[in-house]
Amino acid sequence: MPEAVASRCTMSIELLPEFGWSIDGKPVYGPGSVFQGYVYISPDQRIEADDIRLQFHAAETMYPIEISPGVLRAKKSQTLFAVQHILWKGQSLDPSMMTLPFTIQMPAVNYPPSVKNEYYQCKFKLTASITRSSQVLRSAEKHIAYRPFIETCSLKKPIQSPNGQLALHSLNYTPGDTIAATVSMGSSSGCDRRRQIVTAKLYQTIMLRAVDSAPKLTKIIATDRWEDDSNQDFLESDLKLDLLHIPIDTIPSFSYSSIITVSYQLKVAVKQKKLGGFWNVKQQEFDFPITIGTLGYGERAPTQLSIYSVLSVEEQGEMTPRFMRSIEYSDTLPLYDSTRLPTYENVIAI
Repeated sequence: MPEAVASRCTMSIELLPEFGWSIDGKPVYGPGSVFQGYVYISPDQRIEADDIRLQFHAAETMYPIEISPGVLRAKKSQTLFAVQHILWKGQSLDPSMMTLPFTIQMPAVNYPPSVKNEYYQCKFKLTASITRSSQVLRSAEKHIAYRPFIETCSLKKPIQSPNGQLALHSLNYTPGDTIAATVSMGSSSGCDRRRQIVTAKLYQTIMLRAVDSAPKLTKIIATDRWEDDSNQDFLESDLKLDLLHIPIDTIPSFSYSSIITVSYQLKVAVKQKKLGGFWNVKQQEFDFPITIGTLGYGERAPTQLSIYSVLSVEEQGEMTPRFMRSIEYSDTLPLYDSTRLPTYENVIAI
């Protein structure tokens, strides 16, 4: 029966683009977000069905980990929430296009962001299904991109490296930002000329909390290099550089998950090549902890925002996404009303 229905019914879930912010043109949602969409169903012929329901489910999962040769740590999964709503009830679906609107509001709760790597996955998923006698005849899925509210703050003054050669303007950024720095060029003369080479790398480190013996996952997510090849004579001066650009799809820093933590480290190498006569290379390396947030400077998360991992079981059951009544919008202006305001003279006379 399900195979026959699948062959004669198309089904999909589409989200309206005007809700949420976007990453690479795809909508993204966070705590308190309200998003709308439609479930589209197009049977080729009449289908006997009891209802059409929409489920919204989220879970974080740790994949099996080899903690020692031949020894695997079992998969661990935790449901963040699971809610559903009946969009339609009846006895049969006619062979015509059916459009079922829905509106969902996220709770004011910080969940882990949507992410998938070698150790871990956090997934938010909508599932629409046609059922008959508790049997799923046809279903469609739609993954939701989620980002928590992570605040950032600016520095009152730049933070300097121990030797004062490098100064960062901030330690907090959001995806899409550029990390800027000031590099002290030192002094040089015509007989003591130096070429400066600055290399910056942004490292992402993922660590499993659930398995102490699991190695950290560290990878470079952005890198850039600047080199002065002008062969100019430099006096004592400071050079302002854009070290690197943070990719727009970078997941934020977070440590409130019971399974995983994500952090970032900026490593900058400043190399000086002394020109003239023998080459003399001098290199200094600097490390800075970086926080990747989702809220820009001055933006604050709601005061009622909760962290999912500190909620009690009862609170988790109460603070879940809500299905709201969908509001249909009209593309036409309201009918013209010929009622006019009183004239200026009449108002003065009163």
